[in-house]
This record gives sequence, C-alpha cells and structure tokens, in this order.
Amino acid sequence: MASYYYLTAQLPSIFPNLQPPMSFKAFKELALRSLSEKDAQILETLSLEPPREDISTGSAYLDKWYEFERSLRIALEQVRSAKLKWEVPISYDERVLLSSAFTPVQIARTAASIQNPLEAENFLDNARFQAADTVRGAEVFSSDGIFSYAIKLLLRERASKFDTGKGKEEYSSLYNSILDEEK
Repeated sequence: MASYYYLTAQLPSIFPNLQPPMSFKAFKELALRSLSEKDAQILETLSLEPPREDISTGSAYLDKWYEFERSLRIALEQVRSAKLKWEVPISYDERVLLSSAFTPVQIARTAASIQNPLEAENFLDNARFQAADTVRGAEVFSSDGIFSYAIKLLLRERASKFDTGKGKEEYSSLYNSILDEEK
C-alpha cells in the first residue's frame, strides 16, 4: 500500500478543460513499476469504453465507473434515438440501469439539447470527469486513486485531440449521408 502513496503523491494534478499533464503512456510506464500484479493487469485493460455486459474488472472503483459509463451510454442512445424518432429496443438490464441512474439520464438529456457537437462532447467529458472523482470516494492513496487518475487522464487526453475544423467536416459529412439515406 505504501508504494501507492508514493506513486499518487508524485502525480501531477489533472484539471477539467486543461491539457493533460502527461500522456497516458508515460503514466502507465510510471504506474506499472509500483502496482501489484493484479492491479497492473487491471491497468493494462483499462479503457474509457466499458464492456456492454456488467462484468467484474477486479476493481470496485472501475466496476462503479463502468456502471456509470454504461448507464450514460445507454441513456445517450435512448435520448438520441427518441430525438430521431427511432425506436430502439431496450433489454431488461438496460431498463434497470436507466431507472436507477437518474444522473446519467439527466446528463444525456442535457448533452442532447446542446446544439454544438463540440460543446456537447465537452459537457459529457466534464460530467465523466466529475463522475471519476465521485465514484472513487475519499480514498486517494490506493489502487482506486490510481485507476481514477488513469480514467481522468484518458478523458483529458481524448478531449485534447478534438479539432473543431475536422469535427465540423465530419459532422457535415455524416449529416449529408443521413439526408441522402432518407431520400
């Protein structure tokens, strides 16, 4: 446990809406020197995209994070489908997630109401960033603190790659292809 304290204490702070203080690759190289074998394996498979099914990762923190992210993605799917008047069947498990996850549903509704796609993505990233801290709890100097840092770093690294020009270009291309399909 002591090695987690020293690792966490030397990590630079991560803030929403700012460039990441280091790359995820550099963080991983640093973290893998201090983590237990079990935690190192978990870090190696860590992703911003949770498995669709609720499968234990071996980390209580990541299980909670993935539950939040799954709930948010399902809520986004439902809100966006409703907006397009598409009917998407919901499995029983997804209905349970939606009913028990008021916050992800509200986040999805708010994001869907934002007209600018970049602003909507930034809003979602900020909500995810806050959730990464919230589901971690108060324990910073543990594997949960390391995994929370990793998730937040991945979120900031992803957001730092957003390019307004390329985004507008891609949005226009997708929008036009949808319009062409409906004809």
